[in-house]
Amino acid sequence: MPWSPLPLNLGGSIMLTDTAYDQLVMDAQTACSANKCFLGGKAYNLAWMTRHQYQVPPWIVLTTASFEQQLAYCQLTDKVRTLDQLSPAEQRKQCAYLCQQLSASNLAPHLAAKLKHALAELPKGRLAVRSSAADEDSTTLSFAGQLDSYICLEGYPDIAQAVIKVMASGFGERAVRYRQQHQRALSQTTLAVIVQTMVEGECSGVFFTAHPINGSRKHGLISACYGLAEGVVAGTADCDEFTVDLFSEEVKPQIHQKQFQIVYAENSGQGTERLPVAEALQTKPCLSSQQIQRIKQQGFQIARQLGRPQDLEWTFVNDQLYWLQTRPITSLPAPENPIGQRQVWDNSNIQESYCGITLPLTFTFALRAYHTVYQQTFQLLGVSKRKLQALQPALSHMLGLIQGRVYYNINHWYAALQILPGFKTNKSDMERMMGLQDPVDFIEGQPDNWRQRLVRLPDSLHALSRLCWGFMTMDRRVRSFESHFESIYQQVNRAQLHTQSIAELMAQAEWLQRQLLDNWQTPIINDFMVMMTNGRLHRQLQALGIDNAEALQNNLLAGETLASTEPTKHLMKLCDYIRNKPGLARLLSGLANDEVMPAIQYRYPEFYQRCQNYIEAFGDRCMGELKLESTTLRQDPRFLVALLKNYIAHPNLSLSTLGKTERDLRTQAEATVRQQLMLLPLGKYRCHYHRIWKLLKLWRKAVKNRESMRLARTRAIGLIRDIYREVGQQLAFYGVLAEPEDIFYLTVTELEQYMQGTAVQTEWQSLVSTRKAEYSQYQQQDLPHHFQTIGPVYLHNAFKPAATSDCLSTHNNEATSEAQPLNGIGCYPGEVTAPIKKIFSPDDDLDLQGHILCTVRTDPGWAPLFPTAAGILVERGSTLSHSAVVARELGIPAIVNIPGLTQQLETGQWVTMNGTTGSIQLQENPQATKQTDAELSPTSQDTKQRDSKAKDVLEEMSA
Repeated sequence: MPWSPLPLNLGGSIMLTDTAYDQLVMDAQTACSANKCFLGGKAYNLAWMTRHQYQVPPWIVLTTASFEQQLAYCQLTDKVRTLDQLSPAEQRKQCAYLCQQLSASNLAPHLAAKLKHALAELPKGRLAVRSSAADEDSTTLSFAGQLDSYICLEGYPDIAQAVIKVMASGFGERAVRYRQQHQRALSQTTLAVIVQTMVEGECSGVFFTAHPINGSRKHGLISACYGLAEGVVAGTADCDEFTVDLFSEEVKPQIHQKQFQIVYAENSGQGTERLPVAEALQTKPCLSSQQIQRIKQQGFQIARQLGRPQDLEWTFVNDQLYWLQTRPITSLPAPENPIGQRQVWDNSNIQESYCGITLPLTFTFALRAYHTVYQQTFQLLGVSKRKLQALQPALSHMLGLIQGRVYYNINHWYAALQILPGFKTNKSDMERMMGLQDPVDFIEGQPDNWRQRLVRLPDSLHALSRLCWGFMTMDRRVRSFESHFESIYQQVNRAQLHTQSIAELMAQAEWLQRQLLDNWQTPIINDFMVMMTNGRLHRQLQALGIDNAEALQNNLLAGETLASTEPTKHLMKLCDYIRNKPGLARLLSGLANDEVMPAIQYRYPEFYQRCQNYIEAFGDRCMGELKLESTTLRQDPRFLVALLKNYIAHPNLSLSTLGKTERDLRTQAEATVRQQLMLLPLGKYRCHYHRIWKLLKLWRKAVKNRESMRLARTRAIGLIRDIYREVGQQLAFYGVLAEPEDIFYLTVTELEQYMQGTAVQTEWQSLVSTRKAEYSQYQQQDLPHHFQTIGPVYLHNAFKPAATSDCLSTHNNEATSEAQPLNGIGCYPGEVTAPIKKIFSPDDDLDLQGHILCTVRTDPGWAPLFPTAAGILVERGSTLSHSAVVARELGIPAIVNIPGLTQQLETGQWVTMNGTTGSIQLQENPQATKQTDAELSPTSQDTKQRDSKAKDVLEEMSA
């Protein structure tokens, strides 16, 4: 069959020219200056070692032009070109045909003549024939074991046949599946073939210049066996292993009994055979110390020159080291002993503000806000520019985003806290306020050398004095803050946002951030006040010898009128109005949640206006209220309707009964403190009495101010949320985004760069689609509240807790009396036995009648749900978290900070919770013998009654 040249580039390798025909077969010297597209990966690496004068056995290469010539000779070129147009199954069938046709062919005559000539130039002896695909032994693909190789061959006929088989293996089943798995175009399949002189190695093996077992890049692993390297590569011979330190002469050997070796088959004249190792050598190292160092030094030098870890094959002949091949290491395990900064992450507290998955726009906005606010706070405290500059890495990264969840970077919080004197005390107080279950022990304060303390003393005292002045003037500061906030807030007209252009909206968002965030020092100073007074009061109560001082301290806070409970009280007023309007009550109970507001707007306009007033005042208070992507009552009032229905179902729930229990509890707690003080001598009594009551007053005021200013924060975020939503509306209108909500998958910086002309990507729809897919995967995962990372946060870190907390071990509803209780922090006393109901979002069933609320975390937006709950169980949080504070004011037994709560319990399980001790014990369902799942949910009769009510309501409206 006559050969004809290929008219075009097959598979993107080379264009055949007259010069290419002269280079069908290259010797090592010629290959040293050849392009990789001629040589393929393996031959190119051999050429590199030859060029750099490493000892390599003589070799030649049939270039990729030879492969293309052979395809053309077999008239298979067109079938290769059309491979990518076929389905995967059709591709495999076509490749099987190509493999079969190539295997059955002879070398093209011109190619055969070139090969015979080149073989005559090689030393006499056995030869190896190996593949060298264009992408083989690359930085991303190794093709290890996917293509055929043949060793210990002699004579042209065997060599030619092996060359054909190696070429055919490019379309073999293993290689095809490998390419498909790595999404490589099959039409670009092209390879070269190496023919190399084989040396009769006495000891051979491989050298990884990065350790393939422990992932260390500072150590290598030498695997060695007697005989040919085939014994190591194929795994047919026992090996010694030597872990070598790349930067010293340290070697850790693992010597094994080497019973067999792979050697040339002397009797048959070709191939290899497996023979026993001499008994005297079996347990001795097959490499000397000098040989180990030579392999390490030369191999490491190759890796340094190539700039990446290498997988090298070597052999010793008469103590001469030969290098048979090198290729980049394409994969390594995570290092057993990773190198890098150890960082601690915790979201016990911040998950109240940014619950669950948080999208990029919210996170980047929050990250910038934290940096701005805390930098200004430290400026207010008189921190010098030099120290503030040194603090920038910490202030810029106080938060982290791990698989879509927001975490505190505890290292950076402690770095900032070291500005103040008394680091150990402040550290303990902050951990208590944040609810850290696992205090960080390796982060220490400044050195205790007295000279260093003396140098730091002026700055520390200056900061402390400024902080104390902030505490003393807090009342005035809070009034000024609230006045300034209200004046800025009133300048934004929500109803007219749609009339503004994107440029105007972005400018308004920037103005709001500048006006509000640049004046946010008062809330931060107050947070320091909460932290310090809370810690000092706790220590004072412990010093008095009070049992369960933490629970008593919680009760001392009961009875405060907090902004976080104002929405609940307004809801109760709305319920009082409903109870006096029987028709309105019937309408509310008879319609679905999404039907109620349109109905009352028409039928009860006065009540509808009251609802609108509520939404205007508290419409930004929702679950996940600090997340820009959260849906508030302004966008969807169904949550308000669900709450009203819940309240109406509890006739005893009213403003008059709301605070009586908590006031009694507060009085009792104060009496306990007085009784304990009476046990002290008169002098100490007076001292401790005034100290405790002064602290208690400051603490209560600080907590009250905190809740008030957090409502301002929620309202500010609400404004910015609406502005960004309108930007999203317009970007979707003009086709930049697929839908308005896609804006939340962008970052603040990306939006600003889009305005400024510095964006590196402006095709946002594909970017958003990628991020949506990524964050959707995060929804399916669960992360611990506390873990550590080392080095690059997102690389080789599993985000697992250092130790698993003891927790209840049960299977769903299989509770037994012997089960150990879950434990948390009791926030409000009372023992409740009831079924739990897990609620995570406003879309869940919110009817809590007779149930204990069970959730991961809460924020102030959850407060309106609390009055209808028999008790409250929260997986995350601290004694000063919103759920704890609000539960105390409402007088509802509550426990927070319960590890594994939502994983251990399921909706419908009965538990006994003790709000004093913080224990939760599973119980048998008291109605288990009679009650079925159907009885726990609305029956068909209930549904019929509801439908009948809806019909009556609609008829009444029509009338």
